[in-house]
Amino acid sequence: MDSLEQNHEEWERIRARADSLANAVFLIAGGALSVSISVMVSAKKSGVVPEAASSIATTGWYCLLAAIILFVTLKIHMIGQAFLLHVKTEVADKNNPLLNGLGWLWGIGGFATFVYGLVQLVRAASIVISN
Repeated sequence: MDSLEQNHEEWERIRARADSLANAVFLIAGGALSVSISVMVSAKKSGVVPEAASSIATTGWYCLLAAIILFVTLKIHMIGQAFLLHVKTEVADKNNPLLNGLGWLWGIGGFATFVYGLVQLVRAASIVISN
């Protein structure tokens, strides 16, 4: 097996893992957003939610939205990179460190904002429960 085939197989495995992680983030973040927004809107109308919890929850929502956007960007990036690997191999080889670096940046950034957003939602819920 030559190095081009080996690199292609390795890239396919990495892409499959990134797709799995992105799909998990989409599922969890989407669910967390829809449930927490509907609960917070209902609770806010009844006056149960303190201002601090409302502000923290809003930060969490924006972080989860950012995570979804970053992972969508990562998926688009990986589709473009796959296209380059098949059609313009010389461009992909020449820019491989840059392309991989961008992918890692979006992936790590997306995961970090996802975790931070979930932590913020837990903090907001803790404030509401403690009041």
